[in-house]
Amino acid sequence: MKNIVVVGASGLVGSNVLALLKNTPDVTVTCLVRHPNKIETTENIKEIVFDFEKEEEYKKIGTDIPCHIFFCCIGTTLRKARSLESFHRVDRDYPIKFVEIIKKNTPNSLFVFISSIGVSNPRGYYLSAKCEVEKAITKSLLHYIIVRPSVLLGKRDEFRLAETVGGFFLSKIEKLTKKFNIDDALSFSKYAPIEASTVAKAMVHHALNFDKSIPGMVLEGDSLNHF
Repeated sequence: MKNIVVVGASGLVGSNVLALLKNTPDVTVTCLVRHPNKIETTENIKEIVFDFEKEEEYKKIGTDIPCHIFFCCIGTTLRKARSLESFHRVDRDYPIKFVEIIKKNTPNSLFVFISSIGVSNPRGYYLSAKCEVEKAITKSLLHYIIVRPSVLLGKRDEFRLAETVGGFFLSKIEKLTKKFNIDDALSFSKYAPIEASTVAKAMVHHALNFDKSIPGMVLEGDSLNHF
């Protein structure tokens, strides 16, 4: 039996991860949520109200809350956070706190993190935050899967203009590169928009079949579509 913990289960990727785990045998899933009744619970899926501002809460991971695999799908936008400080707290500080406590309490766990394409050359507050989390993960020596999708497609609770417009134009560019057989090195394949459900399938597949003889893996571009 694998004990899985998910943070960000009500979000676009997290909800798709949860949908897949719902029908997966021999797993139990604990979702950490700010408010009750955020997800649909089942026999193998439960939620725990979690105060992300209290250090005592984090100490439960790996002790009171068993954890073999941790899916970190948490994230926000500057508009929703209303300040850069609040944004950093959600997208950078919370994930790093989870990395630190899992390393301490259950160092053999697998940490699965949603990052972003472009993080290897970060520009701006969003990519910089993702980059800092990635560095914390690899420095921790935990086993890891870092996922770097481009613009995510799927039904959201909130409308995001930048991602909608960006997804439209990137899709057009990707179709043109394929139509004219542009060399992969010059193509936009890894920047092509991708369905959140596809990303979730790659995450769950690799997490449940992870080979711990390797330290970790980074999934981006075609590796998110073929597994």
